[in-house]
Amino acid sequence: MGKYFSVTKKVPIAASKQHAAFGVGDVVCDWQPIQIPKGSACLRSLTMLVRPKGDALPTDNNFACDIVFSKTNTQSLGTVNSAVDHVPFPDIIGLIEITTGHYGINVFNSTVIATTNNNGDTENAGIPLVLTGNPTSGDNVGYDTIYVGIVANGEFDFTSINVINDADINSTTPTAIVMAGTSMDVREHFAVGDVLHAQDDILLGTVASIDAAATGPINLTSATSGAGDGTTVANGDTIYNLHPITLVLGFEK
Repeated sequence: MGKYFSVTKKVPIAASKQHAAFGVGDVVCDWQPIQIPKGSACLRSLTMLVRPKGDALPTDNNFACDIVFSKTNTQSLGTVNSAVDHVPFPDIIGLIEITTGHYGINVFNSTVIATTNNNGDTENAGIPLVLTGNPTSGDNVGYDTIYVGIVANGEFDFTSINVINDADINSTTPTAIVMAGTSMDVREHFAVGDVLHAQDDILLGTVASIDAAATGPINLTSATSGAGDGTTVANGDTIYNLHPITLVLGFEK
C-alpha cells in the first residue's frame, strides 16, 4: 500500500427522515462504519458531496455541519432529524467543522462540494487529524473500524416533489418508474447507481438509467421491492436518493 489512500463513504439517510427539513443541531446521520488499515492514520483531507433539495431549481444544500469521528458506535448521537442527544460521548476521537467557506463558489447545478482544502476557506477545519480505531475492530484482517457521524449547523433540506405517476406501481413489479414531471428535470436529482427509497422507506431499487428529463422513466437494475402486497410503494409517493451525502476521506498512513 502506498503512503496515501482514500475512503469513500455514502451516507445513508432514510427517505422518511429526508421528508422534512433538518434544523441546526439535528443529527444528519448516526454513526456509520469506515474501514481503515490497522493502526493510526492521519486524515489529510475531507470532501463532502451534498445533493440538493428536490425542487425545480434545484436549491443548493451548502450548509455548515460538524463531522464527528468515534472509535465505537456504543453511544448513539440520537435520532436522525432530531436534536443531538446531550449525553457524554467518551469514545469520540475527532471532529471536523465544515463551514459555508469550505464550499466551492461555482457550484454544480445539483451537487455542492465542500472540501477542507478549499482555497476560499479562511477557518481551521480541524485537518490534519490522527484517527485510531479499536484493535481487532475491523471487518477484515489488517483493518480497524472507525465511525463517522454528522450534526447539522445549518438547515439541510432534501424535501422533494419528485413523485411517482404510475397507477400500476403497487400491482406490478416494474423495473421502470414513471415520474410526475413537476416542472423539473429528474436527472438533476437522480443518477446511475443511486439507491431509491419511497417516503415510507420502502426500497425501490438501484438506478440503471434515466430516459428523459421530466417524467423519466427512471430505469432500475431490478424490479421494485415488494410491489403488489398492498403495503409498499403507491402512486403519488415521493421518492428519495438513500445516500444524499457522500464523504471522500484522504488519509496518510
